Amino acid sequence: MASKQSLRSIRKSVTLLTLAIPFFVFTACSSAPTTSQSPGTTSSPTSTGSNQGKAGRFALIMNGPPTDKSWNQKAYEAARSLKSKGVDVVTSESISPADVERVLRQYAEAGYSPIVAHSFNYGDAVFKVAKEFPNVNFAWAGGINKTAPNVADYDQPFYEGAYLIGLIGAKLSKTGKLGALYGFDIPVCHSMGEAMLAGAKSVRPDATLTDAAVGNWDDVAKAKEAALSQAETGVDFWIGCGQGPTLGQIEAAKTRGGIATSYVGDMSSIEPKVVASNLVWNIEPLFAKMIEDTQAKKFTDQFYKMGVAQGVVAVEVNPAFKDKLTSEQLKEIEAARAKIASGELKVPFVPK
Repeated sequence: MASKQSLRSIRKSVTLLTLAIPFFVFTACSSAPTTSQSPGTTSSPTSTGSNQGKAGRFALIMNGPPTDKSWNQKAYEAARSLKSKGVDVVTSESISPADVERVLRQYAEAGYSPIVAHSFNYGDAVFKVAKEFPNVNFAWAGGINKTAPNVADYDQPFYEGAYLIGLIGAKLSKTGKLGALYGFDIPVCHSMGEAMLAGAKSVRPDATLTDAAVGNWDDVAKAKEAALSQAETGVDFWIGCGQGPTLGQIEAAKTRGGIATSYVGDMSSIEPKVVASNLVWNIEPLFAKMIEDTQAKKFTDQFYKMGVAQGVVAVEVNPAFKDKLTSEQLKEIEAARAKIASGELKVPFVPK
């Protein structure tokens, strides 16, 4: 999600990342001006694609590094995959909200469309710059259906996966007391905690939820302190919304012998004995649809929604925890996933 990191330079991304996930899965040529590698400069972004105009020109702006095992890495991997399929792709990492207007303008002037500003905190800048470039398509990670003629919003229906996490939590929690920490108490985040509780209550009616907003997407220390406070009340299973809150929970769970869940990526390698499940966002189909709609001139006022049914949101169980869940319990979780995908099971969306 969003970040308030210090201003850093735009780095050229040229490496195709591949991610091997050893998990039990419930899922379904002209270039822009050169990029400087020195912090604090204001150079323009560089194109890493060689097929511009043939399969789309796509720009991705991230608030953090593409190696965070979470929000930014999943977006970066999706962009790299599109590049391998012939799309002209450019990426910028660790861009602060204070600097994103400049980067948006540079990509717009270079002819990229759509331009995805992959952060909730980029919203104001996106709507401002979009008015200056009415023929360029932009998208932002609002998840609140706020759009404009050339600005799309894209949903993050993590609550659908959080329901399945609740089933896992109900089985693995010793106390039945679940915890949730959000970077900010926005609809995307709040709905995750509520959906996890709903999933847990479906098999363990005595389950409870303690949630809180940290007020920052990246402050791990503050999140750990909040999670430890929740542990004092008996919480022993957590879900987080944002990299910082999730990393803080993992640290707290390690300290208190609890269990944590990843945030939209594979974070099990951080603490394999603590991270029992991964909530994963396979975002490539979403970006591909934006490119398709841009080329077909169907981008206007779009609110993109892709979740469990489309295989975009998935849940994985860490093999290290599979022996703590019976085969029958694993089948129950898969059955619930299938019902969500088919529409038979409607996960409650509670935004606040």
